[in-house]
Amino acid sequence: MTVEELIRERLPHAPQMGLYVVPHLPETQLANARADYAGDVDTGEVLALYDATLSGTGGDGAVFAPDRFVFQNNDFQSVQTVRYQDLVGVEAGSRWFGLGGKKVDLKVNRGRATFDLTMDFSGAPDAADYVADVLHAAMLNDVEVGTTGSDAVPETDVAAVRRALDQLRERQKLTEADYQRLLEILGPSGGTDVD
Repeated sequence: MTVEELIRERLPHAPQMGLYVVPHLPETQLANARADYAGDVDTGEVLALYDATLSGTGGDGAVFAPDRFVFQNNDFQSVQTVRYQDLVGVEAGSRWFGLGGKKVDLKVNRGRATFDLTMDFSGAPDAADYVADVLHAAMLNDVEVGTTGSDAVPETDVAAVRRALDQLRERQKLTEADYQRLLEILGPSGGTDVD
């Protein structure tokens, strides 16, 4: 399954939630997103757009491409680009102790570093679960990404990925079957601890 197929299957085209899926991408919001935070994503490769602005301008949010997604929560935070193949954890949750806001917490592995990022869905909390579902499925399923790069495997920190998988299994967010499948994907060193 490709990322485009995954997005079309799991992400609704729902403007009331700020979610737009090809071929129904609004030109103004997409242009604003590209001008503000997603300038390195060509218009033709955009599969979906999440508009996080209350005014509907598209200046904050996320743009989803075949191999990565780019997001910015607001102008005071850095732009984040995440390749789907670098995701090792995705979890939707409440923001501000249940006062209506939502977020999607991401665990990203790049090279030898694993770090956390958060996507803010305060303006459109209903969209958070859909985006989390797509990203979680992209992480767990064997999706074909737009570009895979020959250096993808050598830069993976297998020990960090294994620790993240162990945490997901302990929190019962990952079934035993999926856990074993992901260990197989990691290869021979995925089944043993690497320090």
